[in-house]
Amino acid sequence: SKKIISTIFLILLTSIVFYFLIKDNYQNIFESIMHANFLFLLLALFLYVIYTLLQAVPFYLFSKTHKYKIKFFFFVYLIIATNFFNGITPLATGGQPLQIYELHKKGISTVDATNIVIENFIIFQLSAVLFGLLSIIINSIFHLFTVNSILNNLTIIGFILNTILLFFIIIVAFGKQFIQNLIFFFLNILDKLKIIKNIEAKKENWKKTCLKFNNNFKLLLKNKNVLIKSLFILILAFFIYYSIPITIMYSLNIHENITIFTTVIISSYVFLASSYLPVPGATGGVEYSFIGYFSNYIKGYKLNSLLLIWRFITYYLPMIIGGIVFNIKSAKKIRK
Repeated sequence: SKKIISTIFLILLTSIVFYFLIKDNYQNIFESIMHANFLFLLLALFLYVIYTLLQAVPFYLFSKTHKYKIKFFFFVYLIIATNFFNGITPLATGGQPLQIYELHKKGISTVDATNIVIENFIIFQLSAVLFGLLSIIINSIFHLFTVNSILNNLTIIGFILNTILLFFIIIVAFGKQFIQNLIFFFLNILDKLKIIKNIEAKKENWKKTCLKFNNNFKLLLKNKNVLIKSLFILILAFFIYYSIPITIMYSLNIHENITIFTTVIISSYVFLASSYLPVPGATGGVEYSFIGYFSNYIKGYKLNSLLLIWRFITYYLPMIIGGIVFNIKSAKKIRK
């Protein structure tokens, strides 16, 4: 029922955003999209597929670090399904619980599954922050595009919040005492409310869990090769993802004034400016920041056409496919 409510809300929000995008130039936008070069659109889809495959690699490497032999394409499925759950939940919060659940069903303990998911999230977040920092530095030096005050503030806030989130997750991962005290705090509240019994036994169990959780992260730190390789792969994945808009520009024949280098930097800014908005898919914020930044190079209905195709390839289509793939896999399990 929650998925249905989230999906309905997302459809309504998307309809409102799209209405304002196409209401003034819908004929020009429609013609522009219909006459787009199909081969370049296929290239954009291909780049997104590569981005998906690269995201699965760190997951696979972390599972091997924990001595689990799970096939690589299970993690590809996990990334695809995550697109659906992230897409319909505010701040993309639905993906990680799904990942832990699916890993646990593969025979991985809850503690190890949580470790693998958090390790992957830390590397993903670190890659995004480093890419964002590099983009801000490059634009500050070369002045590739201008930034209005509102967008600039949104981008700086996004960078700060993403950095804070990264440090918070690292504290949770490696601060055994911090997470243990946090759990004990909630256990004490539940005990006072008479919701749980045998609090001392539960504290002892959680203490052992926190110890194992922390030891797993210490083990990962010793395998620096996996960490460096995973970080490099995800930075490459971000570069590929951020370059998708220029392939769409080529399909629409509106690429004359912009390079792939500038496209990647702008796309990083778009991610930072909209990543923390508390609505599914950051709908509204993504469109606003995309138009605000790319309007430095592209104007009018051509920019709206670019946005609509880009949003479909990078958000709506992956979310739809993720929902179909997840439900087909779930249906097969039920029939068995």
